[in-house]
Amino acid sequence: MLSLKDITKKYKDKVIFQNADFEATTGEIVLLMGQSGIGKSTFLDIIAGIKSFDSGKYYYQNQEIFPKNDEQMSAFRNQTIGYILQDFALIDDYSVLENIILPSFYNAAMDTEAAKERARYLSDKFDLTEILHSKVKNISGGQKQRVAIVRSLILDPPIILADEPTTNLDAKNFDFVMETFKEAAHKGKIIIIATHDERILNIADKVYQVENYKLIV
Repeated sequence: MLSLKDITKKYKDKVIFQNADFEATTGEIVLLMGQSGIGKSTFLDIIAGIKSFDSGKYYYQNQEIFPKNDEQMSAFRNQTIGYILQDFALIDDYSVLENIILPSFYNAAMDTEAAKERARYLSDKFDLTEILHSKVKNISGGQKQRVAIVRSLILDPPIILADEPTTNLDAKNFDFVMETFKEAAHKGKIIIIATHDERILNIADKVYQVENYKLIV
């Protein structure tokens, strides 16, 4: 289980969250929904340990996580979390394959050849095989979205975070990505999606609305 309790986050004098509570259990798809700029991405960054919080507690598998400890959070993030960022965070001058296997360079549990083998397997599922050796700067927005999703799965992490993952997907790829999330949850992963896309409600086990600095189920 992933649990954040009484989370308060401020930017200077602006309150983003005030005593917010969040829980997600193994096998769940959980949505964070709300208008743009309300803090959904910030909360995902808190879960990922990219941003700290001012007060509250963060637990994963009954162990407290301390996001102000950069070394600990880097290890936790690399071993535990796959993050599909809204802006993809791909390296334009790297190939699709190089972008996909990049997380393996920071994880001793998977060597480069094993990462490449898994990348080819996932790329085939996501219809990316023909562009594996293309530079990212030369592929479409929808392809970049799928590359970002594959990269998040490369280390088979127990938690997947996704920030607006359907923005650049056509109907066919939307359906495929939803099936991918459902399959991952069925295998015991925690899937947390920040979105305003109401189509995703069809696969959600739990929905938090971001309102008045809190998360409301």
